[in-house]
Amino acid sequence: MKNKKGFEFSFGWLFAIVVGAVIIFLAIYASTSLIRQNRNIQDTFAGKELGVILSPVETSLESGKTTIISFPVETRVFNECRTNGNFGSQGISVASKSGIGKEWQVPGEISRFYNKYIFSSSTIEGKGATVLVKPLIFPFEVADLIFMWSNTDEFCFVDAPGEIEDELTGLNIKNINFTTNLGDCKKLSKKVCFSTKSGCEVQVDLISQSVKKNKQTLYFANDKENAFLYGAIFADNGIYECQVKRLMKRTAELALLYRAKSESLSSNGCSSNLEGDLSTYANQTLKLNNTNQLREIELSSDELGRRNDALSCKLF
Repeated sequence: MKNKKGFEFSFGWLFAIVVGAVIIFLAIYASTSLIRQNRNIQDTFAGKELGVILSPVETSLESGKTTIISFPVETRVFNECRTNGNFGSQGISVASKSGIGKEWQVPGEISRFYNKYIFSSSTIEGKGATVLVKPLIFPFEVADLIFMWSNTDEFCFVDAPGEIEDELTGLNIKNINFTTNLGDCKKLSKKVCFSTKSGCEVQVDLISQSVKKNKQTLYFANDKENAFLYGAIFADNGIYECQVKRLMKRTAELALLYRAKSESLSSNGCSSNLEGDLSTYANQTLKLNNTNQLREIELSSDELGRRNDALSCKLF
């Protein structure tokens, strides 16, 4: 009898331990799932808020603006660009680092914007980011372009033109250094060479208006603010190509709006005679398939700008 009671006592304790372990496991699982779900919700809101924060203040000034964005924890920002639709779309999503559960989880829902153009790597990681905003004027103001990179990223510009060095130095950007000697670049910095020196991750050729990196050549136009050039330098290749296509769609629509404005002014005795050229320009920009077409579009843009400047009733 004593042995039987002893066995029953032991079995009862064993049963209680098993049940308790199951309850603890379920509680931990439920808590972890809840935390994971809350992280996903927070990351979704963070992506939306980041898009709002990045909304540049619209001005008519032909100048650049810089700002620093800080994140409360180590964060990954994902840049997604799509060309479908009238203007394509800019996607932003965020994933935050956590000490509970998986260190990194799937980012929150993608927040989409149709009037933003972010030139960056497809993934930015860190506790902060540097943001440079410049207008694209081609020949009229098309949009504000956003160039964004992690605060942990270092760039070394070798043999950069004085105009670019003066501008970026004047904007007080901390993680871009300028030199004429490749050996002076920090070891882990991304080297951007405006000459034929070897050992550079990014090779800029101002004559051919091209940027070569990751074994691919991108092309840029000489706009008033060097916006295309900065985009080719700071953005991943695919992001750059996509954003340029989106911008040319927007340019085409704006050209048609200026054509309508020109027709309206003509009926009021202030003719520009630019209606045909604006229609041609709209068609040309809308059909852009590759950035190597930008140089031809640049010629049309320059001609439109020259003719507009000569007008007594300027269109833009």
